[in-house]
Amino acid sequence: MFSEFFLERPRFAIVLSIVMCIAGAVALTALPIALYPEITPPVVTVSAMYPGANADVVAKTVAIPIEKEVNGVEDMLYMESSSEDSSYTLTVTFKTGVDPDIAQVKVQNRVQIASASLPQEVTRQGVTVSRESTNMLGVISFTSPKGTISKLELADYIKDNVKEALARLNGIGGISIYASSSSMRVWLNADRMASLNIPVAEVTAAIASQNYQPTLGKLGAAPNEQSRIVYALKTQGRINEVEDFREIVIRTADHGGLVKLKDIAQVEYGEESYGITGYDNNVPAVTLMIKLSSGANALETMERVKNELRRLEAYFPEDLSYKFNYDSTDYIHASVEEVVMTLAMTFFLVILVCYLFLQDVRTTLVPTLTIPVSLLSTFAVMLALGYSINMFTLFGLVLAIGVVVDDAIVVVERVMHLMTVEKMNALAATRRTMKEVSAALVATAFVLVAIFLPIACMSGITGRIYQQFAITICTAIVFSALNALTLSPVLCAYMLKPFEPPRHGPFAWFNALLNRVTSSYARVTALFARKIGIIALLFALILGLNGFLFKVSETSFIPGEDQGMFIVNILLPEGASINRTKEVVDKIIPQLNKEEGVRGTLSVIGISMLAGRSENVAMIFVDLENWSKRKKPELYSSNIVNKIRSDLPRTLPEAELQFFEMPAIPGLGNQNGLDFRLQSLNGTDYEKLDDQTRKMLGLFNREPSILYAFTTFTSQTPNLFLIINRDKAESLNVPLSNLYSTLESYLGSTYVNDINIGTQVNKVVVQSSWEYRKDTDSLNSLYVPSSDGKMIPLGSLLDVRKVLSPRVITRYNQYPSATITAVPPPAVSSGAAMAALEQLAAAMPKTFSFEWSGMSYQEKNNQGQLAVLILLAVTFAYLFLVAQYESWTLPISVLMSVSVATMGALAGLYLTGLPLSIYAQLGVVLLIGLASKNAILIVEFAREERLKRKSIVSSALFALRERFRAVLMTAFTFVLGVWPMIVATGAGANSRRAIGVPVFYGMLIGTAVGLFIIPLLYVLVQTLTEMFSKRAGAK
Repeated sequence: MFSEFFLERPRFAIVLSIVMCIAGAVALTALPIALYPEITPPVVTVSAMYPGANADVVAKTVAIPIEKEVNGVEDMLYMESSSEDSSYTLTVTFKTGVDPDIAQVKVQNRVQIASASLPQEVTRQGVTVSRESTNMLGVISFTSPKGTISKLELADYIKDNVKEALARLNGIGGISIYASSSSMRVWLNADRMASLNIPVAEVTAAIASQNYQPTLGKLGAAPNEQSRIVYALKTQGRINEVEDFREIVIRTADHGGLVKLKDIAQVEYGEESYGITGYDNNVPAVTLMIKLSSGANALETMERVKNELRRLEAYFPEDLSYKFNYDSTDYIHASVEEVVMTLAMTFFLVILVCYLFLQDVRTTLVPTLTIPVSLLSTFAVMLALGYSINMFTLFGLVLAIGVVVDDAIVVVERVMHLMTVEKMNALAATRRTMKEVSAALVATAFVLVAIFLPIACMSGITGRIYQQFAITICTAIVFSALNALTLSPVLCAYMLKPFEPPRHGPFAWFNALLNRVTSSYARVTALFARKIGIIALLFALILGLNGFLFKVSETSFIPGEDQGMFIVNILLPEGASINRTKEVVDKIIPQLNKEEGVRGTLSVIGISMLAGRSENVAMIFVDLENWSKRKKPELYSSNIVNKIRSDLPRTLPEAELQFFEMPAIPGLGNQNGLDFRLQSLNGTDYEKLDDQTRKMLGLFNREPSILYAFTTFTSQTPNLFLIINRDKAESLNVPLSNLYSTLESYLGSTYVNDINIGTQVNKVVVQSSWEYRKDTDSLNSLYVPSSDGKMIPLGSLLDVRKVLSPRVITRYNQYPSATITAVPPPAVSSGAAMAALEQLAAAMPKTFSFEWSGMSYQEKNNQGQLAVLILLAVTFAYLFLVAQYESWTLPISVLMSVSVATMGALAGLYLTGLPLSIYAQLGVVLLIGLASKNAILIVEFAREERLKRKSIVSSALFALRERFRAVLMTAFTFVLGVWPMIVATGAGANSRRAIGVPVFYGMLIGTAVGLFIIPLLYVLVQTLTEMFSKRAGAK
């Protein structure tokens, strides 16, 4: 017997346990901490700039060529792009588990093929391929509290000294700066240029030729036989000062006169782009949004960022301060701390239940010591496997506490029973106990492992989620079984003393109650045990209830969480100026700041995470108070959002306000809620796409399972369509290229070349002064050069027509698309809401289709996996039990009892209104193992009694009486151990409840009903088995 070796060498068992604890403690200090393991699909981003081009031009000339080549890259899940004025962004999402570096190389190779088809203006600025993801690590604002540093100076300093320093840190995927750096701005005077007959092309050519850094070579360099000194030649190349730039010569007159740049333009240091500005609580601010690189650890990366900022702060100029308006690691720290607190409460409650049942301090110490040994040993294995301390591994450890203590309870309870009833000494009682329960301990441990290991081998994001949970709990179970066979018998043999049950007081009352309950269970079981038909009917009823509850259960992926921040997206009517947008933001900020639970706000005008860049959009980051200050239910983030969403829009009819929280899994999309992508399959008629989007929004917002739905897509942005009189242009010798370049330079902005301001490389941008591009009449004041040198009024060659078109064009898997975000109410699961939207979308015209993206894509692909999980778990448990008992029929009674636990889990979810999420699925799978474990303890004893030639019914009843206290004790330790998860509050509370509810109710009902049904199922299966065996033998 395996345990006999350690009973004869008790110090060996103790030393082994100490070594395991030391190894685990060392591993615990080295394990990284994360919110989740690496489950977020890798994302590769492609970025390009096309100065002056509108969204439609960018989509046709940049998006289509690139996406045509990138489409179908190996291991790609989906791709989405955004084309807007002057810029293009493509994000390619890959399967979970793909090496992000390899994915980046694959995309880079495809983009390189497409480069030959891109406009020269795009390739000149470069096409960037990076591993930047949508996982927002933090948002930092830099301000000048006293106002002594100008906005432009502040932006330059941050870009030059802070942004670049942070970008070098390991783990940073990308940094977006919401402010514009300096550039040399040349504001052209169209009237002066027309009077001097100077076209824009001549100006840009002069700047390009004179603002040029030559490489002059050296004097005296080899080969040179006589020179003894080598001189490197230097001269002024780039013209970096405004005064010098104004002196650039544009034209030399015949009589010797000079036309300089200052004669036809205003030259100054200005912003490269005037469309974005930020405010921290209405104080001008430069904002940095830091994104995490695919595969990087958020806590480690944020620690590097904070250390670097502390280092840089020593060199900051006076009156420059910064603060974190959003730190995603605050939520990670708070969530992990909450789970650790749950772990401690579970540990305490488990010990309390053990003491209640065992009623002796020495006896209680045996299972108590098992917990730290098993858990610390698990940490050592986690480190060896490269795992982290995250929500899934911690959940595994919380649930493992109730599991690992079970094995020790089985041993110690049986030893105490033999010492009390049969008056055996501790060593003899331990030896007999180990002979009786060793097989059952090994069987239950390996059944649990057999259930979880196949699940750990599943692929995709759900496989990654299951993997770390499954391996963690399997490891704890194996170490628990090892402790039960080594340390627990040693402690029982050499520490326990004969113990008389209390005859008075609370313990005596408890024992009396437990004996009465045991007798009642035995009487009721005996009543039904000889009625095989009724047993079969009861089992059929349980199966029917399972089927019904499974059918009415709603599904979801991962519950949304209060992450301490939400974002307000502001959208004014298309064409609204940045001044109008600023006025609306100024009205919103005070109302948000006075809301209970709100700590502060950070606004960015001119850009939005949902609506792209435009003067009519803005976004506000709303930072909430710490979770410890928001204990009341109405201060939960979603409740604050719903309250503000119902109150604020009524006071601001001039703007459309949209509210969203961050996704439950960072990096899966930009916002929480359902991510519905409406696709146009027939061309690029954006008005039809807009019409269909409005129809779908109307249907979605009338759907009871949707709280609200919104989109930022619109084709109603006012544009001017220029109708060129080509015949007239030809008759006046005006090449169309001259006309186009004139429009680009005056009304757009022409990037000429670069200068150096400090250590930065800054652009030289040529554009007409604002009075020549303020309205439609401004076109009449511009002139275009003809081939023979004459300046022709631009207005004489054009007719202007007002049209509507999209400001931002989004494409999903190469089709023009509109993103609709739908948020279900709290009482409706995301699975039910998705099904409702799919039903509504089924009636769309054939020219439109839809797909799910982000979190919704993963949820859609996860649907239906519970049946596969249960089938895998039951199949592997059955096969192992067959191998253990050398019987094809005996394990059936064990696995039939699992239906009671699953019924309890589904009933608990139904009663509490929780959906069948991934967390709940993990709980159901765990229940299969736990229910099997309880059934094995009873069936094992019944089998042994049956081998002694006792009747089937008496064997079953004997096993029930003998194992009732042990099963009840292990069940209650687990149930009360899970209780803190049921009543969880604070960060990550929804996740803890999602996994705690099914396990709690499943184990509670599975034990209460299972203690009655397990002996009956053993009677049913054993009776039928022996009946068929006799018939087969008779034949």
